[in-house]
Amino acid sequence: MKFDSNAKASLVKREMEIKRLVRQMEFDRLHNSPVYKNLSRELQTIQQELVQHQDASSKK
Repeated sequence: MKFDSNAKASLVKREMEIKRLVRQMEFDRLHNSPVYKNLSRELQTIQQELVQHQDASSKK
């Protein structure tokens, strides 16, 4: 998968937003809600994409 710097920056920004939301939901004891579960899955997907991007960049 090929990324440009704007795509990576966008992913990092979204990752930070989701982490903030997840932490707030945990604090509010909403960790069993469907929204929390969806955000957690999206966060995992974003983190995997960032790892793939890092791996691709290190191979250059």
